Amino acid sequence: MTPILETRGISKSYAGIGALRDVAVQVGEGERVGLIGPNGAGKTTLFNCILGLLAPDAGSVRLAGDDITSLPVHLRARRGIGRSFQRIELFTESTVREHLLIAERVRRGNGSLWKDLLGRGRPKADELQACDAVLERLGLGELADEPIEQLSLGQGRLVEVGRALMTHPRILLLDEPSSGLDRQETADLAATLRDLQGEQGFAILLVEHDVEFVAAFTQRCYVLDFGTLIADGPTAEVLERAIVRESYLGSVKRDDL
Repeated sequence: MTPILETRGISKSYAGIGALRDVAVQVGEGERVGLIGPNGAGKTTLFNCILGLLAPDAGSVRLAGDDITSLPVHLRARRGIGRSFQRIELFTESTVREHLLIAERVRRGNGSLWKDLLGRGRPKADELQACDAVLERLGLGELADEPIEQLSLGQGRLVEVGRALMTHPRILLLDEPSSGLDRQETADLAATLRDLQGEQGFAILLVEHDVEFVAAFTQRCYVLDFGTLIADGPTAEVLERAIVRESYLGSVKRDDL
């Protein structure tokens, strides 16, 4: 079966220093796959190559078998790549519903987003219905008209997930989704993602430092260290490998220097 997402031989260097070296990952339909590794391993660089924010020096990115390496970010989103950010990227002085409306307008490819936010482009009834349906599913319906800055961090994470869901993703890329959340908020987010995935069938690829979360949430994982894949396979097996444990212990030692 063709993977929903595949990278082949991705390499990327900065000033002659290799950030990624011949990295190949695959994510199947409906899978939950983790991407882990110590700080500076190249995880974010790989994400940005997949999203189109960076152009790899070599290699390709494929979505459902189609080569999308040369496509810009917005066209990759329209083809089915959704994402969240490590640092929550929300717009101040706008409501929860408006954040999802932005994503809906991007998906449809019509209208000026900033005119919409300034009230010069009235949203259509079907657009509002689509936004409200996602908000209700995330338990945020009562907060639809609240200013985004009034939300808790956990609620903000859900808004980001909702914004990504508005693009009807075939695969959702999550960058440190548990960052800043306590254990209960992390567990709640994981449960919501599992439920939504079960309903909609999208795949998930996540970068995460919380190894406990990765172990409980993902089915498979890849481990990067210094831009090179050092392990991949079922998550429980990968986390027990000596090379993976040494990679994390080594990262602690490097950070202490």
